[in-house]
Amino acid sequence: MQKDNKNQLNVALKASINPNVLKWAREAIGVSCSDVVKKINKKSITETNLTNWENGNDFPTIDVAKILAKTYGIKFITLYLPDIPKKIKPLKDFRGVSTPNNFSRNFVFLMREIQGKQEWLREYLLSQKRESLTFVGSLAISDTISDSIDEVVSTLNKILLSDIEMHSKAENNLKTLIKKIESLGVFISIGNSFNGDYRSSVQPSEVRGFAIADKIAPFIFINSKDTKNAQLFTLIHEFCHLLLGETGISDTSSNNQNPIESFCNKATAEFLMPTNKFIKVWHNNKQASLDNKIKILSAEFPTSQLSIIIKIFSLKLINKNTFNNTYKDYKNKLMDSINVGTTKQKNRSYVSPYLKSLHINGKPFIEIVFEAYSNSAIMIKNACSLLGVKTGKLDTYEHEWNKYL
Repeated sequence: MQKDNKNQLNVALKASINPNVLKWAREAIGVSCSDVVKKINKKSITETNLTNWENGNDFPTIDVAKILAKTYGIKFITLYLPDIPKKIKPLKDFRGVSTPNNFSRNFVFLMREIQGKQEWLREYLLSQKRESLTFVGSLAISDTISDSIDEVVSTLNKILLSDIEMHSKAENNLKTLIKKIESLGVFISIGNSFNGDYRSSVQPSEVRGFAIADKIAPFIFINSKDTKNAQLFTLIHEFCHLLLGETGISDTSSNNQNPIESFCNKATAEFLMPTNKFIKVWHNNKQASLDNKIKILSAEFPTSQLSIIIKIFSLKLINKNTFNNTYKDYKNKLMDSINVGTTKQKNRSYVSPYLKSLHINGKPFIEIVFEAYSNSAIMIKNACSLLGVKTGKLDTYEHEWNKYL
């Protein structure tokens, strides 16, 4: 009798995952069964085991399935999907510095994590009869670029600033606009690593942000390692992507020649630094040195000094040689300050993991996962997988999140 109970317990611990999804997850990152076994280095996982699991001849235990999901850079819940995920693939890359084939492993895992959340969320919201968001894909770039930019900026002002006021400090605007954009039905994740693991962080030099322009569950990712000014610019830039219905990894640098990126950059700059007001401030301080003008404009508008310099040059207020020298000088100063800031950050006091995970998941996403769990639409293990929380810690995280929610 005891032997039978033990066998039943072993069966109960099996994870009835989709073998096709398991095989896809391994092949998608270009590793063999042998590679996986060597990396995990556990006696309970052999090539024969893995082959049997992928063929559907057997199932791994829940613990082993979680290990495999982590190794493949996907959410545990993804392994239970009825079909191979269609959306979890490299997003369109709008960056001018790279190609989709040379993403770092850390970013591939991070991108999959966000895409896995988005795909689950989309399916759940559709099951709840969620209506499409009309603003996603509502605008297009016409032949007259300037008119299109004016239309986007007008839409941004109407949608985002109808009941709030912009401040000169980017951090204040960032918090306010995130809340506003989330209220529109957009999900925002602010982080820099897969599962919040600092050892797998992604630098802003590789990716500052990306957008998934879905009409049911649009997502925006922002790299938390960036400065607050840069995060604000990325937020608006990605929202422009949603308005255009363009999913992809963005590039907010000034020299990107991609028409979509160039357009989103110009529209974002115009929204944060309206030309009429910008020129007025410039002329009111025409006797000041260029450095002082930059400082004055930086205090007036919630953008970085580099963005200010680019705007000055785009308005032909300085020549190309002055722009190149000034931009290079300020960029070097910025990199020095970031390095100093990184050193200080390492010496900072303890940061709450609950607040960190709140930023990574976003308030709306957390609330919907708990809604699905309370309605028995998902099991506790799936809720924990989506939120990046250990099963035994879910109640603790919910209690701590309520302090911020």
